[in-house]
Amino acid sequence: MIRQFELENKLDSDLSKYTDSLLNQLYLRVFNTDDGLLVLKDLANRCYMDIPTTNDKEEGMRCAYLSIITRMRRATTKGGK
Repeated sequence: MIRQFELENKLDSDLSKYTDSLLNQLYLRVFNTDDGLLVLKDLANRCYMDIPTTNDKEEGMRCAYLSIITRMRRATTKGGK
């Protein structure tokens, strides 16, 4: 359990060093693969992208998916922001 906490602390520390632009590029690298695109499609299907939401939980799921897509789009624009 302690190793898990240490790993999470290291990941948080690493992420704190990323600018928005670098984080956008990270999302693009991860999801712009064949497997990543399949995961994105699965998330779109599960996160109410094509059907109306009926509660806050579903809307939160949609927002999480849109956050990923927004980061990827920003990574492909000039300046990456």
